[in-house]
Amino acid sequence: MSKKLIPSKPSKSVLELLPPFPIVLVTTRSNVITVNQIAYFTFSPLRIGIGIAHSRHTYSLLKEEGEFVVNIPDAPLVDAVKSCGSISGRDHDKFEAAGLSPEESSQVSAVSIRECSAHIECRVVKEIAFEERSWFIGEVVAARKGEGHVGTKALLCDRHQYALPGAAVAPR
Repeated sequence: MSKKLIPSKPSKSVLELLPPFPIVLVTTRSNVITVNQIAYFTFSPLRIGIGIAHSRHTYSLLKEEGEFVVNIPDAPLVDAVKSCGSISGRDHDKFEAAGLSPEESSQVSAVSIRECSAHIECRVVKEIAFEERSWFIGEVVAARKGEGHVGTKALLCDRHQYALPGAAVAPR
């Protein structure tokens, strides 16, 4: 099979080669941000990383507080996901603007989002800084899920749309 060369710049053309990835709402003690750069880094202990631009309000909050919660939204929360990704927590109460309710988490001071069906509570153990953003690596200290939550049915994001996962192709 022949393959067409894709220019590496702009990076958008390369990123479009990847499948959709999870979109989550990350919370601190007082703010919520839409994050589409999330990955697991180690299994034991379980560590999850989130990529946050240095210019974002959440960046300074994470540096100061050292904790975050990954809140997994379902499809009905897509408008809240859009809202939390389009306004700044420096100037607005994003919980109020998006119609979300902060609630106490079980092991960290960062709040969780009541409307999300699952939560992963993390304490920052490492920051990996790049030119425009840093990866905050958090060790998972607690996780909770609501009845009926299935991670394989969580909201996804690609360069142009939000989506839900498709059909399984084969067992692993």
